[in-house]
Amino acid sequence: MPGRKFQFGAFEVDESLGELRKHGVKIRIQEQPFQILVVLLERPGEIVGREEIRARLWPENTFVDFDNAISSAVRKLREALNDSADNPRFIETSTRRGYRFIGQITAPPQLPAKPVPKRIKSFAIAAGALLLVVLAVWWLLSRPKPNTTPLTPVPLTAAHGWEAYPSFSPDGNQVAYSWADTETIDPHKLHIYVKSIGPGMPVRLTASPNPDVFPAWSPDGRRIAFIRGFGQSSAIYLISPVGGSERRLADGVFYGPAYWSPDSRFLAFGDRTTPNGIPSIYLLNIENGERLRLTMPPDEKTMDQGAVFSPDGKTLLFTRCTEVSTCALYLLDLSIGYRPRAAPRLLRAETGDIRGVAWTQDGKQIVYVLSDYGNANFHLMRIQVRSGALPERLLYAGDQLWMGVAIAPHGNRLAYAKNLLDQDIWQIQLGTPPRNFVASNRIESLPQYSPDGRQVAFSSDRSGQMEIWVCDSQGANSVQLTTFEEYSGSPKWSPDGRSIAFDRHLKQGWRIFVMAADGGQVRQLNTDSGDEVVPNWSRDGNWIYYAADRTGRYEIWKASAKGGKGVQITRNGGWAASESPDGSTLYYTKNLDYRDAFSDLWALPIDGGEERMVLPSVGSREFKVLEAGVYYVQPPAAAGAGAIRFYDFATGKSQEIASIKDFAGGLTISPDRTTFLFSVTRRSEANVMIVDNFR
Repeated sequence: MPGRKFQFGAFEVDESLGELRKHGVKIRIQEQPFQILVVLLERPGEIVGREEIRARLWPENTFVDFDNAISSAVRKLREALNDSADNPRFIETSTRRGYRFIGQITAPPQLPAKPVPKRIKSFAIAAGALLLVVLAVWWLLSRPKPNTTPLTPVPLTAAHGWEAYPSFSPDGNQVAYSWADTETIDPHKLHIYVKSIGPGMPVRLTASPNPDVFPAWSPDGRRIAFIRGFGQSSAIYLISPVGGSERRLADGVFYGPAYWSPDSRFLAFGDRTTPNGIPSIYLLNIENGERLRLTMPPDEKTMDQGAVFSPDGKTLLFTRCTEVSTCALYLLDLSIGYRPRAAPRLLRAETGDIRGVAWTQDGKQIVYVLSDYGNANFHLMRIQVRSGALPERLLYAGDQLWMGVAIAPHGNRLAYAKNLLDQDIWQIQLGTPPRNFVASNRIESLPQYSPDGRQVAFSSDRSGQMEIWVCDSQGANSVQLTTFEEYSGSPKWSPDGRSIAFDRHLKQGWRIFVMAADGGQVRQLNTDSGDEVVPNWSRDGNWIYYAADRTGRYEIWKASAKGGKGVQITRNGGWAASESPDGSTLYYTKNLDYRDAFSDLWALPIDGGEERMVLPSVGSREFKVLEAGVYYVQPPAAAGAGAIRFYDFATGKSQEIASIKDFAGGLTISPDRTTFLFSVTRRSEANVMIVDNFR
């Protein structure tokens, strides 16, 4: 029936207008996903079959791939609702049957009202008015008093370098944290410090040549636990807040902080126990060293970490994350001795990475650091500890947060780490000094010249989200092309200049998309499994190469530029790929860790043959293959400067073209080969921020 309206959670649906809104803001959604939502809302809790959906969406004698079309529409619907197929809040899949709406509709469909006798109607109106008065008085008396004091974050030290992982003393007047007093992050210079809030100098507690991270102040105030080392050679240590001798408590393969139980007798932490072990939450008895496994992730690619006890010790909060930086908040109910009472229960599934969690003093809310598109721009969020609660963003914290968040047990204080990263795009023209090409106080990276050299595409988070932008050849007239509110990056122009391929982070992982060069029509390249990143076009524009991990590690694949199934190209690893100008050879880096900035450059005959290494240690995506050779970026030397170099195929030798300092990624060359663009780091630091009067 046209004109119906539905409301569930933060969403409102107006069928007559064809609109979906969240908190009153209109959400972009296509016609078919919207119609599927209406069909499911008509029959909440019931399974609606795929055949019924097909009949509702397409008239008879319509010939399309209904199964794929319905699956695609449901996927887009879930994206609009920020929902998950694995942990659904609204749309549940019934295998081989259909779909079901499982959310709670708070505003039912508007139906014609039956006539009501006047006497009954008058009584109902009076009773309703009285009930409204009672509810209003109850709400005014019971609602929490608003905090009218402005919340203004201030730096704990304002020192140069990298500060992270804050932890409050029990009285809330001191903070333990990690600090590397270097301009660029050097993990081996991270040590544990303690500083009083206000005037005074920080006191250094540790001095190991290995990194010391994740300090955690015990509730009794007597000890600080921290982790020394990363990955396979790490250990938990204890030290007094005033310094002195250290006690090595446990060895393991730790990948996150250890948090104290309220009675200071136990530590909870994430550990693999062996390099290939399942990353799970463990409980460690401080006195006798006994361990108890608390969680079991579903597979070895899922990681449980960041386990924090509630103030009353009855619940353990932890995050469960996948390889693609998609995390969820889970709660584990505990009995006496902090033993699990039941299986963990989902509180909130997110599309991004979580880099820190903390309970409020009353145990009713959780604050966490979240990126909404992977590992880029992080925000501070707060959520009620109840089923179906929706998080709110704490706007006063801003964005570009880094590692860790803490709430003082006493004193109404909040602490978090603020990332002060600033990257700009610079230009070098042969024979002239470098100049700033595109700049802001945010991140600009991965520039790419258009084939005619008249435009440059690049990635930037100046809008608050990493999106694709274009500017002219002089770095002016920047225009934002994408507005997905999810990470979009790695732009590559098609050979004819009409399209741009890019990678984008979705809830299901990373996918390759293609859009018109003016920011018009956007389509997903394919629906294959696994993550897909770093696209590039074949020389004839018929294919798109990309890296995908569907075999268990990243390899080079290709798919038709018009869409379709991917075809695997490499067998021994692959990352960024580029065809030779004659289309006979594929050049690529391997970057098996996927986080390495530099890796070897390899070549593989496209018609078949053995791969061969061309160059050692080049920028993992910073190379350009031409007829005569390869332009590439050489890693920074001991002095801190890298270089743009040219490898000549004829001579087998390289020569330096230009020295570059503070290189941050991306290399593109103008069609006339006289101008180079790349991203540099202008500022790379982090400070611990303190917020007073936090409630």
